[in-house]
Parts: sequence; structure tokens; C-alpha cells
Amino acid sequence: MNYLSQLTRSFTNRKVKIKLLGIYLAVTVIPILLIGFYLNYSMRNVVLNNTINEVDANVDKLEMRLNTILDRAINISDQIYISDDLKKVLEQEYDNNLQIYNAYASYPIFNNYLRYYNEIENIRFYMTKEMITNSQFVYADQETRNQAWYQKAIERQGRISWEYMQDKWTKESYLTLTRSVYGNNRELLGVLAIAISPDNLTSISKSELFDVFVSLDNEKIVHSKDPRYLGQHPSFIKKADIQDQESIIYDTEFKQENYKIYLRSFKPSKTLANQIQITALIPIEDVIKDSRKVLYNGFLIVTICLIVSITLIGLFIKSFDKRIYQLRDAMNNIAKGNFDIKDRKLGGDEIGQAYEDLVVTADSIKELINEVYIHKINEEQWKRRQKESEFKMLASQINPHFLYNTLEMIRMKALINQDQEVARSVMLLSQMMRSSLEVSEQPILLESELKLIKTYLEIQKMRFGDKVNFSVAVECDIQDYYIFPLLLQPIVENAIIHGIDREMETSMIEIKVYRTADSLVIEVKDNGVGIAPERLMLLKNALDASEDTAQQSSGIGMNNVNKRIKLYYGEAYGVDIASEYGIGTVVTLFLPSEKGPDSDAEIIDH
Repeated sequence: MNYLSQLTRSFTNRKVKIKLLGIYLAVTVIPILLIGFYLNYSMRNVVLNNTINEVDANVDKLEMRLNTILDRAINISDQIYISDDLKKVLEQEYDNNLQIYNAYASYPIFNNYLRYYNEIENIRFYMTKEMITNSQFVYADQETRNQAWYQKAIERQGRISWEYMQDKWTKESYLTLTRSVYGNNRELLGVLAIAISPDNLTSISKSELFDVFVSLDNEKIVHSKDPRYLGQHPSFIKKADIQDQESIIYDTEFKQENYKIYLRSFKPSKTLANQIQITALIPIEDVIKDSRKVLYNGFLIVTICLIVSITLIGLFIKSFDKRIYQLRDAMNNIAKGNFDIKDRKLGGDEIGQAYEDLVVTADSIKELINEVYIHKINEEQWKRRQKESEFKMLASQINPHFLYNTLEMIRMKALINQDQEVARSVMLLSQMMRSSLEVSEQPILLESELKLIKTYLEIQKMRFGDKVNFSVAVECDIQDYYIFPLLLQPIVENAIIHGIDREMETSMIEIKVYRTADSLVIEVKDNGVGIAPERLMLLKNALDASEDTAQQSSGIGMNNVNKRIKLYYGEAYGVDIASEYGIGTVVTLFLPSEKGPDSDAEIIDH
């Protein structure tokens, strides 16, 4: 208990940066390393088990296909074994060789089997009767009779036996079914040998990913992808006493590499003494190398992440420690009566907020700064009231209801006279004047301002006909975006008045709204006469000049828009003019951007 108390006291007395770093290492780095070692071991076993399951399924298919091939040879041997025609050929006495050849020709069964069953490489019948030999009927001379396979076939008295033996004519070794055949009086007629096609064996195992060996009685390899192993002893088989239909898995070393051995043993049908072994060799390193590569890359990524995270936590701790000292120094200055605190940005967290509160506390004591701040607020409110009064005075000069009723009367008379164009013109004018007369200095939706501009352009299009076209493209989401009224109207009106080239066949006014990283941008572009370089320079200088100078240089329209934007939104925003004489002019308004995803562009062409 005393030791725990000392440990707690020691931890409490440490600096905050040491505590943070120690906790990070204890709860992050060490658990990640332990999890990494566990995943490495577990993934290795998972990959090996999945591979073994896949091999088990493949061996099942291979066993089924191999049994199909062997059953084909067994069925052929059964038909030959009971064939009376064969016995007749072998038991009959012949006077000359011609009769023997004719007898062979009258028994074409061997050739038919070879023609129709590609599982069979060749069929030989080793006769005890000394007769002329051909490709299928072979006289069993003394050398043949002394061979082990021949004697074994005779000992088994007609039962099927499997051998890996060399063919008499081709000198090639094949997996061969042997079976002694007897006459009607149980006299020995000879031994039947049906060789299995190696190509057919290859076809059933060529798609296997690993080395697959087929061996006979654990003694000889009868099939392998690598022909060098054919006929050799399967040294990788360590358990020769496995039972029929039994599968075992064990580890061994083969070709100086570690392998998982999957061994399956089965007996062909109608076979008593022989067993066939299917052995799949799974190279452990090859199987787990992909997973090892993934784990290695994973460890590399984790290591890089840990290094980056340790670096970042170190930088954070360093910054945290520095800000704590700055906050403590500021508090000491206030405690000593020194209210001249530097306005530092210590971040948006609790430390930064506490420091900002200290700065506000110190600044509130300075009456001069307070007075300047209040004076500025009053001045801004006075300017806003003055603008609202000017709008109200302008609107009060016309009786809106009288104007609307008069315009509606004119529109109805035009409709009665079937003058649709005049009726539409009056309707658009009524909509525009209603929007203009109802405007105040309060912010309105940008969509409403664009609707007013479209109405104005529709009136101009009806005025000029096909000589004037316009388009309004909204390439971002402007829903619930508010601007102060009559920012666009002077710009578009200037484009109509000064930008339209009267000699051009078609003049185009393009309005485009889009967002950049920090601004909402509204472009008003025309393809009119443009502005001469000297005049353009005067206009740009006038945008930055005083109000009186601006009015003398370029009128109140463009400069009024620029001043209002800067007044309400700040100096970072305003109006920009670009023009090429004889090509056109682009006037761009920069307004504050809002956060939110952009929508698909909505383009209205006329």
C-alpha cells in the first residue's frame, strides 16, 4: 500500500508532458505490438488450414476422376475375361500363319477399346500358347514368364492386380492392370495387361496448384507433374500402414524445404491387394509468403503510423506545454496590474479560450478602445438608417397600388387585342417594378435577386429581340444564401447599356454563380465592345478611390456596389473588372462563401 502511494505521488509530481507520453505508450504502442504478434501467428494457422481444406476438396475430386479411369480399365478387363471369342481364338488349332492372322483380325475388340476409350494407352495379351505375335497378342516367352508381375498375376488366379511396369514394345512404364485369363477347362490362356494413359492422368491433375503424386502400394510413383519422379520410391510417405479411405496430414522435409503432406489412400474397385496413394505436397513457405507479405506490410504501416503518431503527440505535448506557460505568464501580468497583454492565438480549446478571456478582460478596462468601438458601431448604424431612408423616399414617390393596377389594365387590354408580346412585356415590367419598389436594405435571398435579374433581361430581350441573348448558370448550392439587394442590378444594367455592341448580330450576357475555396463568385460577362485600356485603368483606380472621386470618375453604380460589399462583408470582398477592347467585359463580384456541398449546375439559356 505504501509502495502504491509512493508510485501515485511520483506520477502526480511528474510534468504533464511526461504523463501524456507515458499514458500514450502504455495504452497504444504496447497493445498494438501485442496484437500484431498475435495476428501474425493466427493468420499463419488460418492460411494453412484454409489451404489444407482446399487441398482436401481437390484430392476428393482427383480421387473420383482417378477411380473413373481405373474403373474403365477394370470394366474392359471383365469383358475380356469372360469373352468366348477370345477363348476361341486362343484355344483353336491353326495349320498356318495366315489362319492365325485371320483369327486376330476376327477379334478387333482390343482396337475398338483403344479407339473409343482415351483412358487406355494400350492392351497386351501375353499368351501361353506359342503363336505368331502382333501388337496386341504377345507370346509370353521364358523371360516374360520369369518377371514378377507375370508370376503375381498367375498366383492371383484371375483376380485383378495393379503394377507399374514397362511395356514390351514401347519400353515405356505405365500403371497397368494385370489379370490372368483361363479357358473353359480352367487351363491358363495368358495374362491380360491394360496400360493407363499417362496423358489422361496428367489431365486430371494439371490444374492443381501444388505438387501431386499418385503412388502404388507406397512403393512406386506412377504419376507426377515432374516426370523425373516416375517409378521412384515415394520417400515423402512416412506412414505406409494407413487404412483404406484414410487421410492423414503431417510435416516433412522434401527438396530441402518444409512441407505439409496430405496423404489419401484408397483401393480401386474389385482389387484386393493393391492400394493407390494420392499425395499433395504443400510448401509451407510458399503458402504463407503472401500472408507474411501482408503482415509485413501491415507491420510497416503500423510502424510508420506509430512513428507519425509519436511525433505528433510529441509536437502536441510541446505546444501544450508552451501554451500553458504563456497562459501562466499572462495571468501573472494581470495579477501585477499590467493589462497590456499580447493578443496571441493559442487555439480554440480551453487554453486558448481562457487566454482570450484574459485578453477581453484587459481590453475592457481601456476606455479609449471601448469608445472607438462604440463610435464605429453608431456610425455603421447611422449609415444603414440613411440608406433605408433613401430607399423609402424613392419608393414613396410612386403610389405602388396605382402603378400595379394601371399595368394590369394595360396587360388585360393587350390580351383582349391578342397582343401576347405586349402583355408579356407589361407582366415582366410589373414583376420587376414590384420587386424594385418592395426592396429594402435588409438581406434577401440570392435566388430572388437572380429572379429579378432574369426578369430585367427578359424585358431587354423583348426590346432588342434576337439581337440580345442571356444565360444564368448556378454552379453551386445557393439555397438560403442571402445578399444585400440591388448588388447585381447596376452591373447587369451597365452590361446592357455599355457592353452591347449595336453592330453585332447577337450580343450575349452571361451570368455565372460558383464557389471557390473562400468566396462565392458572381460573374457578369458580355461580348460587347469592351473597355479601352485607359478607361479600364481609370475604372479600376476609381474602385479603390474615395467616394467623391469615384462619383466623378465613373458614376455611382459600380462604385456603390463595391462600397456596399466592402462595408457589409469586409475589405476581402468587392468588385473586379476585366475587359479586352473589342472582345468583351467581365465584372466579378466576390462575396463570402458558405459551407456546404455544391449542387449540380443549373443553367437557363435564352
